[in-house]
Parts: sequence; C-alpha cells; structure tokens
Amino acid sequence: MPNSPDFPFHGRLVWLTPGQGGRAAGPPQPTDRGYAANAFVPPRTAESGLASFVLRDFEPGASVTSAAGRWLVVGNAGPYLVRAGTVVVVTEGPKPVGYFHVERVE
Repeated sequence: MPNSPDFPFHGRLVWLTPGQGGRAAGPPQPTDRGYAANAFVPPRTAESGLASFVLRDFEPGASVTSAAGRWLVVGNAGPYLVRAGTVVVVTEGPKPVGYFHVERVE
C-alpha cells in the first residue's frame, strides 16, 4: 500500500454483507479518487458525529481488505480523533455499511 500524508490512516476495511445490513450491491468499486462516504467514530453515532470520509487503496469487491483513509473536511481531533486501534464506522447516509479498523496513523 503506498504511503501518503494525504491518507494518514491505514488498516483493515470490513464491508458488511447485504444480510448484515450492508450495501445491497456488495463492496463498492473505488474510483481514481477513492470511495467517498460518511463515517463516525464511536461512541458518536450517525446522528451525533457524521462527517465525510474517503477510503482508497482497497481491493475492489473484497469483503475484507487493507485500505487507507482520511477525513475529507474535519481535522483528526475531538470527536473525529483517529489513532491506532480506532474503528471508524463507514456509512451510506446513517446506515453502517462497513468498519475501518485503523492499525496505524502517519
């Protein structure tokens, strides 16, 4: 996985299956810019801590894959603080569709 200061979060991305409430079409196909979604860091929820999040460097169609991520607008602080061990809940609207398990932050 290429290192990039623009995508400082690195870890394992787990997509929920449709049966678990995930995307009906399964894992998304990233574009050249990655995959933009919403996300939050527990204990916040989709109602109290949602912000734009971008994922890239993940295997298209894989249910579990390595990935890199970043907040699009907010900083890595306060309710959006991500560090090694954080789980970022990836959503489409308020619906959780995946979990990004952060292993390291550059």
